[in-house]
Amino acid sequence: MALPTLPPPVELSADTKKAIIEGLKKVIETFQSQGLIEAGWSYQDIIHEPEILQAFIKAYRDNRAIVDEVVATAEGEPVRDEETALACGVTLGQVQQLLVKTCAKFYFERDREDEMVTETRTTKRFLFFTKTEQVERKATTSDDRKFREVLNWLAFDWQLPLVPAFKEHLTYQQVAEIGEGLIGLRTPQAIAMMAEYDPAMIKKAKGATRKDWVAVLAHRPDALPGIGHWSPEMYMFFRAILKGKAWDFFAREKSFFNVVADLDKPTARIYGDMLCYIAPENLGEIQRLNIDKTDVLIQSLKGALGPQAPNVLSMPAFAKDFLRKLVESLLHMQQEKDQLLVATQLTCKALIPQVTEWLERQK
Repeated sequence: MALPTLPPPVELSADTKKAIIEGLKKVIETFQSQGLIEAGWSYQDIIHEPEILQAFIKAYRDNRAIVDEVVATAEGEPVRDEETALACGVTLGQVQQLLVKTCAKFYFERDREDEMVTETRTTKRFLFFTKTEQVERKATTSDDRKFREVLNWLAFDWQLPLVPAFKEHLTYQQVAEIGEGLIGLRTPQAIAMMAEYDPAMIKKAKGATRKDWVAVLAHRPDALPGIGHWSPEMYMFFRAILKGKAWDFFAREKSFFNVVADLDKPTARIYGDMLCYIAPENLGEIQRLNIDKTDVLIQSLKGALGPQAPNVLSMPAFAKDFLRKLVESLLHMQQEKDQLLVATQLTCKALIPQVTEWLERQK
């Protein structure tokens, strides 16, 4: 999944805003005349209701050619991407961002009871005279700060269904720590999950992941507690040896990390992506071996089990029913590593029929 990129920032003049609004109203009228959107939708409905705005954007994407005369470059050429400048000087991506942010702002402000505060202001009048007066203004709340931060990272129609979740679930402190990671959150469930995390943990995980931050939240936000369990140096170590599967590892339970903590780095490299699925019981059995015999057994298991390795080695019962005997056998063998590998590979392959029957019984 490609990570989203915000469109370039743009300063909108009054004339540009007017041109955008007039163009949108023409598109709305055209689509309504052809039955492509609800006849009762007004421009105000579209910029106030996330569901209506998302439906309108989808209707535009599905029917671009119908409004080519309205949505065109300064030379009158039709626009088929998000980056080409329109006649009004901005891109479709920037227009969409403006609409999404405007709609979200209205939604965030809905049903709010603004608290007013009174403050004293003193202004100079003429040379020696001052004027002091009491004025009222809306109080700035943590919600105001939260909404401003969220709005910085809204630009896409797929974010519109997330607006209620941003409003409902997250605190300002959480939003402030998530920062640019907000653009990686793709579902209401992911946002609700982030709401369960302490801001200090979010900060620690963000500091460890660095340039991976948005990608982690886009793919495995449930990996954050695991990332927060390790130091930044160990995060980078596991990220290097596990590559794209690293976040599957970090999403595992804390009790498993307590077992992995006993591994030295060379041994952890031997396990590789097996760390993403092996049950703690199976890992504990193999840990009884030295590094060479560990390498021999892991190679043999992977070779014999093939695609079934994650399924088999994720089962705790495999430790008692099969792995313990294999480990005991290796503990007492004294051959060179090459000879051990050949012997262990043959043993593991010979076990496959029994393992297959065992798997059926587990079901």
